[in-house]
Amino acid sequence: MRTVIALCIAMLAGLASTVWAKEWVSFPYADPGGASGMVQALVRKPAGAGNGQAMLLLHHAGGFETGTTSQYADLFQQKGFTTLELKMFDNPGRRPSPGVIYAMVAAALRHLSEQPGIRADRVSAIGLSLGASLTVNATSRWFYERHQLGSLRFHRLAALYPVCWIMSEALRGRVDGIPFFDWMPADYLQSFVGVPLLILAAGRDGYNGLDPQSCPDFVKAIPDEGQARRTQVKVYPEATHGWDHGRTYEFNVVGACAGRTNCRNRNVSSPETVARGKEDLMAFFMAP
Repeated sequence: MRTVIALCIAMLAGLASTVWAKEWVSFPYADPGGASGMVQALVRKPAGAGNGQAMLLLHHAGGFETGTTSQYADLFQQKGFTTLELKMFDNPGRRPSPGVIYAMVAAALRHLSEQPGIRADRVSAIGLSLGASLTVNATSRWFYERHQLGSLRFHRLAALYPVCWIMSEALRGRVDGIPFFDWMPADYLQSFVGVPLLILAAGRDGYNGLDPQSCPDFVKAIPDEGQARRTQVKVYPEATHGWDHGRTYEFNVVGACAGRTNCRNRNVSSPETVARGKEDLMAFFMAP
């Protein structure tokens, strides 16, 4: 009996170390604006050979230490993806400049595309809130040209609860005075590369003025017909910003409140929306 128990424990330990194996890696980034350095990321590898695909996870403005991206890393690792959770910053007080953050994303794409067992044309990304703005903007030609990525492109992109009114302003070239966006050229979001994009939006998102049409209106306004055809939007009517944070809380927001100077945003934890969101993500990323 003891031998059988010991064997079972060993098998379970071996399975855990294979399926849930994760490790820290670091790789260089270089911002065309002049800054450079090393960025850290948490990598999970699938059991066996995997499916040759990789998923980059981009956290929200609360920082890496909130752990919100880990649930998606686990989900896609189980489906045969290599996942990489990019540690752009630990918490809001340590957030680097926008140029550095974009450089980190470009470096992560390049890093994953060069890894053994991963197809360079099958690296995708999911972004949450601030990370969602990164994935939306990674549909732009500006992103790839700024970081000299050549023909390298993300395979597919998903944006969870993005601030769509800001994205709509960017389509019109009106980013002056909008934090995190006003450093980019006015026309940065007017030329696209046609990467398929899925937007999962909250119908009661305080950042979008509680307007459930904010993200659908953004998609309708995309001027490039090819990109518009490749962009999907799903609105969860009762969901709020940050439905997957695992807790309900509220806070003041400055400069990102559907054109108002400030507002109070409320994030409501919603396991139902989390489950539906994961189903929609899997359907999108696992499609042929």
